[in-house]
Amino acid sequence: MSHLFTQSRHLAALFKIAATTTGVALAVTTGTSARAAGFLPFSFQTNVTASPVTGNPNLLNDPTKDVRLDSVVFNGLTVSQFDLVNGGRVIRNDTADVTVGGVTYTNGILHTGYGPNTTSDPLVGEGPAKPNPTDADIAASLGNLNLNSLLVTRENADTAIIEVSFARPVNTFFFWERGGTAGGAVAGDSDLLVEALADDGTTVLASYKILRANYTKADYNISTIVPPVLNNGPFNIGSIGIRLDGIRARTLRLTSERNNDPQRLNGVGDNGPDFKVIAANVKVPEPSVVFATLLAGSLGIFVKRGKA
Repeated sequence: MSHLFTQSRHLAALFKIAATTTGVALAVTTGTSARAAGFLPFSFQTNVTASPVTGNPNLLNDPTKDVRLDSVVFNGLTVSQFDLVNGGRVIRNDTADVTVGGVTYTNGILHTGYGPNTTSDPLVGEGPAKPNPTDADIAASLGNLNLNSLLVTRENADTAIIEVSFARPVNTFFFWERGGTAGGAVAGDSDLLVEALADDGTTVLASYKILRANYTKADYNISTIVPPVLNNGPFNIGSIGIRLDGIRARTLRLTSERNNDPQRLNGVGDNGPDFKVIAANVKVPEPSVVFATLLAGSLGIFVKRGKA
């Protein structure tokens, strides 16, 4: 009887451990809210197809041509089925004057860009390259698998805000940022605020500020043109993934501010993020499965203790 009582106390203690470890799982299965939704960041490996390059040890591929996304790998998962941006909306696009070749242009800081030779490369399609993109231009630039077709934010005015939408609610978002000089140590060199919006278009479900230090190097390089105002590169690319915790969303609001701050290179202001975003629905373990796994592990410990 004494031995049974001792085992019962062990079991109670183990249940307490399991319940503590899986508090969110228990809350979900019992209908109790445990915490607000949020973004969970993670790193991932980018697998691409791109044209090779010779003669430059700092380059991983020809940065002027197409870079097709094939898959990403993280947490033991390989994802090759993606959800592409299918809608864009310009919320704010602060303007500034830019003089190129003696001609002064007044443009917003938002541009769309691509590699100098992407239009002649048949590997994968790309969006437009132009200053002052329309809603449709943003969707076309981001809504493809060409990682050398992206949104460019200049550093000569303050704020840029856009919204991007997907055809269905999704839970996982992959970001690539055009960063430091090719072959150098810097992966990403800008910051970006990401907010997931509810279907009402105003309620913020979750937010996450991607900082330049959060990026890790992706294994490809790009150069970028935006005729007639920009032609530069090649660059390293940084990558980061963020996953919605327990919810899905169709729309992201993407904001950068103080892009023209004099101290932007020192981390004051967002420094003009140049980025690509692609999404996916990635399955995560159901809370009941997580709880059952932990419970089974706890019971295993209990049985071992009983036999000891």
